[in-house]
Amino acid sequence: QGPVLAPVRSAAAAAGGGRTPRRGRPGAMNPPSTSTLWGLPAKSNKASPPKSFNIASKVQKSSLEQPLSCRVHPVAVLKILDAYVRRPEGARRIIGTLLGWISEGSVVDITDSFPVVHRDTDETVLMDQDYHKHMLALRQKVSPREVVVGWFSTGMDINATSAVIHAFYCTKESQFTATAVLPGPVHMLVNTAVTDDHRLTSSPTLGMKAFVNARTAVAESLLQFHEVPLRVQTSAAEKSGISQLMHARRAVREAVAGGSAQKGIAALDGFEGGLKELLSLFRRIKEYVNAVKCGQTKGDLAVGRGLTNALCSEPVIDVQAVEQLCTNSLQDALMVVYLSNLTRAQISIAERVTTQFNKHDH
Repeated sequence: QGPVLAPVRSAAAAAGGGRTPRRGRPGAMNPPSTSTLWGLPAKSNKASPPKSFNIASKVQKSSLEQPLSCRVHPVAVLKILDAYVRRPEGARRIIGTLLGWISEGSVVDITDSFPVVHRDTDETVLMDQDYHKHMLALRQKVSPREVVVGWFSTGMDINATSAVIHAFYCTKESQFTATAVLPGPVHMLVNTAVTDDHRLTSSPTLGMKAFVNARTAVAESLLQFHEVPLRVQTSAAEKSGISQLMHARRAVREAVAGGSAQKGIAALDGFEGGLKELLSLFRRIKEYVNAVKCGQTKGDLAVGRGLTNALCSEPVIDVQAVEQLCTNSLQDALMVVYLSNLTRAQISIAERVTTQFNKHDH
């Protein structure tokens, strides 16, 4: 797919000097001094359009380099969609930072994201750099491995303001560190305008695209956004969480169709649902094995080896031993619950006694 071209408005914006001065009217409150805004330059500072451009469609410098690809985790996507639903009134889009790391040579894992406060107008876009720095510092306290790998924006197309936002994430102020595999930040575009036409097409990207920028030596003021492969990568814990959410959604639909009371996600037992799902998988395996033994289905060697490895990976435990283990665990859990309730009641009684004693003293 051909590159998407977006001209940078001025060299000052690309170098970090595109901050717009604050303006106010008499009697109006100015923004706090600690808020650093990054925006487009004024109209008078517009640079002339480039005279030449690069039409190369490959991001890699040589054929020996592995092609760059991206994997986004569902948590990052859910946070972007949640931020879009909670966006301020009148906001047309949201932008934010992508966190993750580089793994498996040339694969960028996008594991987390957070929105950045900004303001869009007809001619400019302003970002709060201090908010970005504070949020990044808090996230890295929780997960030091996650670093800035790019930025995201909601919408369908790349516009002129995308070049300026991308220029900010290329600077040291965004704390993005360029590497040989990822010389520039990744730009992920999330299409939140879901319509019936999108639902009819089985798109594996779920309305998301990833781009990287390739600067040209001929025209420095021209940015080329090349699309790179992007797919959704889920871990075992994320699959379990998504399965729980889908189960809650299915339960709500069944309750609405049956006219009964709706159950919240807290009322659903995840352990029971996991056991039911495991039991259904065992039944499917049993049906497949019986069909192969009867000659109704041709056996697959890969499936047979996988079943053998799965069955031999865990030791065979006696049923009574398993029941005894579950009973002991249940008793321990009940003891912890009893002690926590007893402690809560003792604290409540102590607070009431202290309150009554203070009243008598006064």
